[in-house]
Amino acid sequence: MRVFFSLMLSLILSPISQASEFDDLVKHVPRGGNAVMAIDVAKTLAAPIAKANGWDKKISDSTNRPMYLPPEADKVLAVAQFDIVRDFNRGWDVTLFGLTESIPLRLVARAEGGYLDKIEGTDAVWIPSDAYVLQPAENTLVMQAPANRQAVARWIDRHKNSHVSEIPEYLGVAVSAMKRDPQIVMALDASDAPQTHRVKQQLEKSGFIEKHDLNLDQMTTLVSGLRGVVLEVSLTDKIAATARIDFSEKVTLNSNVAKALVLAALDARQMSLPGLDSWKCAVVGKSIVMDGDLPMDSLRRLLSLMEPPSTKFSSLKDANVETASGDDMAQNSLEYFQATQALMKDLRQKAGSYTSDAYWIDRYAGKIDRLPILHVDDDLLDYGQKLSETLRVMSGSRKMTNLQGGAAARGELSTGGISYDSGYGYGNYSYSTPRSRETAAGNDRANAAASGTAVKLQGWNLIDNATTEIRREMTKRYNLQF
Repeated sequence: MRVFFSLMLSLILSPISQASEFDDLVKHVPRGGNAVMAIDVAKTLAAPIAKANGWDKKISDSTNRPMYLPPEADKVLAVAQFDIVRDFNRGWDVTLFGLTESIPLRLVARAEGGYLDKIEGTDAVWIPSDAYVLQPAENTLVMQAPANRQAVARWIDRHKNSHVSEIPEYLGVAVSAMKRDPQIVMALDASDAPQTHRVKQQLEKSGFIEKHDLNLDQMTTLVSGLRGVVLEVSLTDKIAATARIDFSEKVTLNSNVAKALVLAALDARQMSLPGLDSWKCAVVGKSIVMDGDLPMDSLRRLLSLMEPPSTKFSSLKDANVETASGDDMAQNSLEYFQATQALMKDLRQKAGSYTSDAYWIDRYAGKIDRLPILHVDDDLLDYGQKLSETLRVMSGSRKMTNLQGGAAARGELSTGGISYDSGYGYGNYSYSTPRSRETAAGNDRANAAASGTAVKLQGWNLIDNATTEIRREMTKRYNLQF
């Protein structure tokens, strides 16, 4: 991958290239999104922490970066639609790349192993990572996932007839913060999303109300009026971040309880983040404001929320997609393996509570599925597939544990056993919980938690065994230390 600043120098000397602006990208945003991520790539890669960790280099040179970005991109704007009320899964996402040099769609198709399509008279590229890529302007690429051809056709139709931004005001205001200091801004528009009955049920079963001696109805009103969340990330020689949680009502909690509310909400979503418990917190009018240093693994987890299906198309555009030398196969396989190990290292970090990271485990399974696979050893790709499958089972077991624990808290019956074949060839594992009307709720919750933890621990054991075996085989096969 070309070093970013060498590229920038050549662009400065070129009269036909110009930097993109977020205002230009916003015009291409489709309707219906409730989350946004803006990254100023040039400012990000210029930060001391980025230079020190080689964020502009190839994967083999550094896996200690939060996200992979095309070297030609100077701005990235991602918009997505999340199911805020239920499981916080991402329904769809559109990533817009503002480029400093044009990348023809035929090269995108070639590098990604996809094909050129014609939708509503407009060129588009289908890529195997389940997305379509379009080029609405010379220096702009749009990547839409999943690869819903009908949705792409409707976006094209609207885009032909209007260039008026359809981004919600709350998200638009958040993106405007990029004109100040932060290199990265993320925002979630939660207006009108919380359902009062769900909020009340969750508060009742969480134990938070009793622990802090709060009024249930007042807290239900506050949380139900959640407007959104804005996160600003500033990079120097470290990662500093400020999070603002906005409500429609004045926040009357003291700062300690307000912070506990935020951390409890993340725990309930299985989305705890390392380092957040040390942040400072303040209550300002209708907002809770938290700030502090953000560990690298926490930044990587946050960016995984809206990571595009692929960002390697540009660096692969000069590669020979039909044949590869032994050196190419060895190097690509090493990069793939190192990328998987960087993700596993992140997930090993305890996120406040040992049992509060199921959401991130599931997200990282998706990250593995989206790693570049061009000229990667088939056995290594099989390892990656089984790795993501096992992570999903680990995540699913923890989610099931939460359901069982919630049922126990309400005096209901917990579910029965679930078995899963890991697919590694190293055996299988299963877990089960008592199913008895006489079982006390406390014991039921304890058994559910223990079973979920057992699946997680056994999953890590399977991953460790498989990793040792594939590392040994790849090192022997390519005479290269994996």
